Amino acid sequence: MSKYSWIIAAICPALLIGSVIFYFLKGYCLYLKIKKDPVYVKAKIVNYIPGSPNNMGKVDIAITYTFTADNIVYTKGKENLTIDTRDLNKDHIGKEVPIVYYRKDPNFCKIDIYDESLRN
Repeated sequence: MSKYSWIIAAICPALLIGSVIFYFLKGYCLYLKIKKDPVYVKAKIVNYIPGSPNNMGKVDIAITYTFTADNIVYTKGKENLTIDTRDLNKDHIGKEVPIVYYRKDPNFCKIDIYDESLRN
């Protein structure tokens, strides 16, 4: 057993580091794809789940939103958005949030966190 224990000790951290790198590369590829030909629209919140607030008075909410592109309705779920706890009652079902998506394939979309309507 001791002869092969170094393999287990080397594989576990390598898999962990590899999965973190894969996660970041996936997000960066999405960013690059949207950056090529972006479309900025407003989407409606369909569902949201607030998380626990932190010491700074911020809370993460996981929202599900819908938007229309080329007469087709798209739904994207479990997008995280960080807001102040005092603004929690402002985010409700039916509220519009700014999103950006790739013109050729609207399935590649994300919340436009740089929009003025999300800044306090």
